[in-house]
Amino acid sequence: MALHMIARLVAGVAAVATTMSAVRSIAVDLKGDYKVEFVVDSTSYTGTAKTTPGAKGAFTAKFDFTSPAAISADATGKTTGDSLTFDMKYVDNTRNCTGTVRGSGTVAKDGNEASGELSVNDSCGGEAPGTFRLYR
Repeated sequence: MALHMIARLVAGVAAVATTMSAVRSIAVDLKGDYKVEFVVDSTSYTGTAKTTPGAKGAFTAKFDFTSPAAISADATGKTTGDSLTFDMKYVDNTRNCTGTVRGSGTVAKDGNEASGELSVNDSCGGEAPGTFRLYR
């Protein structure tokens, strides 16, 4: 009898673990309009972002920074569970520079906020770490 109870307990634990794994893998979509702030080398870059969800947690985004300079950027990314990764290419016409950004972080369960770390590679200033925040 004890072996039968242990087998049932193990089966129950396996079912719960499988269900929890499935719940964690559901992607939180980033969709719509956000305010955005990137902080790089103690400088805060602010503006807006418009995201469009794709299949299986993928998304595209258009960023328009207005302060301290006009910078436009296009990004592609993916959400998996509450994790977020993205790659971005930008043009800073004020400084006549271009660059790339790689970001990773987390998304709130309701999709209204995301934040994390950045790695910037700027044609004028080189490489720099930073942080990002998207919010409504």
